[in-house]
Amino acid sequence: MITPIVAATDGSDESLAAAEWAAVAAARRRLPLCLVHVVDQSPGSATHGRLLMHEMAGPFRHELPRHARSVLAKASHRAACAAPGIDIHPVAVYGRAGEVLTAITARTPLLALGTRGAGRLPGQRLGSVALRLADQAECPVVLVTADSSPAFHEIVVGTDGSDDATAALEFGFFEADLRDSRLTALYIWAHPQAVGLENFHDWMLSVGPVNPLAAARLAEEITPWRRRYPSVLVTESTVHGHPGRVLTLASGRADLIVVDRAMPGRNQGLGPVGDALLNHTQCPVAVIPNRPRPAVGAGERVLVSAQA
Repeated sequence: MITPIVAATDGSDESLAAAEWAAVAAARRRLPLCLVHVVDQSPGSATHGRLLMHEMAGPFRHELPRHARSVLAKASHRAACAAPGIDIHPVAVYGRAGEVLTAITARTPLLALGTRGAGRLPGQRLGSVALRLADQAECPVVLVTADSSPAFHEIVVGTDGSDDATAALEFGFFEADLRDSRLTALYIWAHPQAVGLENFHDWMLSVGPVNPLAAARLAEEITPWRRRYPSVLVTESTVHGHPGRVLTLASGRADLIVVDRAMPGRNQGLGPVGDALLNHTQCPVAVIPNRPRPAVGAGERVLVSAQA
């Protein structure tokens, strides 16, 4: 059974951008795309049972709310335009978005969603569902902003020299190889005073002088991936500064920022580094879990086809 890439959609501009991003990612990987809309309400018990048991297109699509059908139709159109010819499966499921999408990450190789959803508060950049997925997903999660359409042919992977960076480097090299893009590996160590978010614009960074120990550690981390992906052009850079600030600045000249979930400064959730990056990024961000993925099983089917 071919496992599709998943994009969550709720009709927001961010989620439509995520559908486009996921469509292109699916085309590169020659995988189908599943567009998931979570209906935050409970249907009648009889209907609910049928919805959870079926994935076919026919008799149940008209039982979905009109808004759900509209959201999926728009996302399908955007995805098809972004990657003509890919196999698209628009589906809907009743439940709470955070819980449903987190569960789905156990059964998909990659999930994309907007940094914030349709129910966002004014001025809010990072939505609660996006934050939960970034923190709890079992597969790589790519968070996409509505206004990010980079085309620099550059993938940036942030690392602090820890063993946790292996998964991020693997994802970054694989993505760069798929796209025929350059890869910049940033070894970042934090400025000791830059620990809070309140002085974000005052955080300083420096690319010199080169720290020999940091450069050696980065070279050691990168060597296996250079050998595995010899066609990827790699730049190694050691940077002194707050990781959130460094990665945010890097996002202005990148197509994708890749980070592992165990970011420096983490106490609960993603910590100040992840919060800074996801709230201020100028390009999509891939958050990579560092624990091994569980095997994809043939568990219960919870997706409901909503094709017109």
